[in-house]
Amino acid sequence: MEGASEEKLVSVSNLVTAFENSRSPGAARRAHRLEAEYQHPGCRPPQPAGPEEKPNVGETLNPGETVGSGPRTVSRRYLSSLKNKLSSGAWRKSCQPGTSPGPGTQEPEEKRIVQELLETEQAYVARLHLLDQVFFQELLREARSSKAFPEDVVRLIFSNISSIYLFHAQFFLPELQRRLDDWSATPRIGDVIQKLAPFLKMYSEYVKNFQRAAELLATWTDKSPPFQEVITRIQSSEASGSLTLQHHMLEPVQRIPRYELLLKEYVQKLPAEAADRADAQKALDMIFSAAQHSNAAITEMERLQELWEVYQRLGLEDDIVDPSNTLLREGPVFKISFRRSDPMERYLFLFNNMLLYCVPRVIQVGAHFQVRTRIDVAGMKVRELTDAEFPHSFLVSGKQRTLELQARSQEEMISWMQACQAAIDQIEKRNETFKAAVQSPEGDTQERELQSEELGLRAPQWIRDKMVTMCMRCQEPFNALTRRRHHCRACGYVVCARCSDYRAELKYDDNRPNRVCLDCYTFLTGNVLPEDKEDKRRGILEMGKLRLQVRVPLLDRGRLETSF
Repeated sequence: MEGASEEKLVSVSNLVTAFENSRSPGAARRAHRLEAEYQHPGCRPPQPAGPEEKPNVGETLNPGETVGSGPRTVSRRYLSSLKNKLSSGAWRKSCQPGTSPGPGTQEPEEKRIVQELLETEQAYVARLHLLDQVFFQELLREARSSKAFPEDVVRLIFSNISSIYLFHAQFFLPELQRRLDDWSATPRIGDVIQKLAPFLKMYSEYVKNFQRAAELLATWTDKSPPFQEVITRIQSSEASGSLTLQHHMLEPVQRIPRYELLLKEYVQKLPAEAADRADAQKALDMIFSAAQHSNAAITEMERLQELWEVYQRLGLEDDIVDPSNTLLREGPVFKISFRRSDPMERYLFLFNNMLLYCVPRVIQVGAHFQVRTRIDVAGMKVRELTDAEFPHSFLVSGKQRTLELQARSQEEMISWMQACQAAIDQIEKRNETFKAAVQSPEGDTQERELQSEELGLRAPQWIRDKMVTMCMRCQEPFNALTRRRHHCRACGYVVCARCSDYRAELKYDDNRPNRVCLDCYTFLTGNVLPEDKEDKRRGILEMGKLRLQVRVPLLDRGRLETSF
């Protein structure tokens, strides 16, 4: 049995009902009806929800609006709570073990649990019938006749509820009924549940679509009077119990955890020598797997919603919007500039496949950030920097760009580095060829060769201007007027204008020509020196000699060449 702490937890359906009873007219009447529906031998009636367990389905209520006045959207906080309760088992009715089934009866406890399973299944099938055969079919008929709202909207709201209803009405409920009717001859249900449990995984589609369905329901209730009229009419009927459509739509979401609880109790009450023990335990494992499917669907729904909100903050740029992405971490950092002494505030979004380096927008109209650079996680490297001037700094080196970043604390820096490294490791696991390329038995020699071969393939780390006083190629000292600093876009060295007066195509910049130093130009192109640079390197006397050769007669040319 569940412990005392779990006995305080109630199902979402009961929470919603208790919340309705506390705020809507006719509370006492509905409370009496619900008590008759949910109370059974050995189980307590629904308890009022505590303040910490109020469902968030009513978060969007207007002042003075009652809960039963109409459907509303479900918040993401509620979905998160739903996922946690599915994982922890908090969505289960609390039952008192060992209570007497009633005067004059001595039914085995395992049979009473099966009886409860059957009774709750009958009530559940009645709810599914209301959803599929009443709400769904009435809205479809109205959509076809009035054309006031699309049929596709109705189908999206109810997802695969028809399949769920047919499964329970034509298969699950009849099988349970037959077994209980023939309990004296066949006192077992484990084999039946084993056979039917795999079909419960169809609930993941319904759960995944639940939030979208709630949003469509709220939108079209406000938008279309005929749509609202059909729903209001059905909600006010006796069959609906004065509950909203959205509350009825919650029933399938919380049904599988109830199966898990009842079957768990059934296994616990079975005698050790019972023939059904092995089958019932296997059935319980299968029900747990189906519950995990629903939990995974909620997790996926939360991920997509969070991802969409991030894309909205980034302006929905076409090249980054991808539903397969996963947001791993986001937050502010400081960018260490090689020109400025004070770092600049920036914002990072780390996904499973890319790092977005962003600038906060001053005027937030729609998007909150502007993407400055996208760095692919594939090929990215991250390491800590040792810099007394900029503590808590780290380097992110990617194919598109290399960034020197500063975190606000040592813990934050470590967290960013770990998140980046985890993303890198995941990419490497998916690409065994890349792993084989970076592994080397030669150690340092191979590492140096790898760095040389990466010229032009990844953005280099730029050496800061203030760290050098002379060209890192020709060693000529820099000055403010005639010898300015430049950066080689291939190696990141600080070089003078003469040593960086070359252009080479760099793969990390879409093969566009970039300023590079002579050494990198030679390595990347295979040329010793371009023809136009050969002319510039020739001295004045050599150029004068060539001009004189044109004018001097052949007879004197040898003597002139000798003089030079």
